[in-house]
Amino acid sequence: MTSTPSVEFGVTGSSSGGGGFIEPSIPSPPPSSITSASLATAALPRPREHPLKSGGPKETGFIQYVDRGILQVTRRYAKKYSNASSTESGDDEVRGYESFKEVGKDVERLIDVVWVSGTPSLQIPYLLSLALLLTTYLPSFPPTPRTTFRLLRKLDHAFSSLLQGRDVDSGDSLPGFDRGRGLSTTEKVRIKSLVERTRVVVVETMRGGDAAEEAESEDEDADDDASIENEGTGDDEDDSVYQDEGYGTKWDMDIARVYDRTVVELGESIGEKGG
Repeated sequence: MTSTPSVEFGVTGSSSGGGGFIEPSIPSPPPSSITSASLATAALPRPREHPLKSGGPKETGFIQYVDRGILQVTRRYAKKYSNASSTESGDDEVRGYESFKEVGKDVERLIDVVWVSGTPSLQIPYLLSLALLLTTYLPSFPPTPRTTFRLLRKLDHAFSSLLQGRDVDSGDSLPGFDRGRGLSTTEKVRIKSLVERTRVVVVETMRGGDAAEEAESEDEDADDDASIENEGTGDDEDDSVYQDEGYGTKWDMDIARVYDRTVVELGESIGEKGG
């Protein structure tokens, strides 16, 4: 997991930030492909045309890259609770998370990378793992609505699209689904469990404290990571609705919409429980 990938991944950003990659066969979308409407829904980047070859060097490099990114996120979260320097190899260079916005920034990069892979057998388990990290870490920080709901909209887009086998916004078929590939019952059950847990956690967290201020630092982050952040995160979203006196109504609407498209795709059985 710590070895250098055998394929050419151009990693950007610091090691503590999770980074991103630009690889010829797994391109990031051009700025012109992102419309104002898709920014409003935290658009996902365009996936590659064909899934990564199973067992091939590109798949191996992808797995190593994402595994390292997830490990870095878990280390930074653990470091949040450690005041003393760790003696673990390399851990003395890890800075603990100070806000959920920082968690979201690292996880969002990985979500984009996983989506761009265009490989359902990798997208489903990795997106589940990343979504679970967000749900698990969310209660450990003050409510951070802008980051939280943007990431949940992006994950909702991803899961609902995977369940349908096509992008729910554009209607385009997803790579890997052209041969009748669909999600297994086990995968659907795992998504259902995640959705139900997340909806409960979001309600408890968002109504349990004062919202953290995000607007200024979010704009700075967008400038630092334009290659990924500005192409699919909706960083131009107005955060003032969460800071004004009347934010409660908007907040409740966002809470009610958590994974709403995924719920629809999963069917009425989860809708009755989660809605």
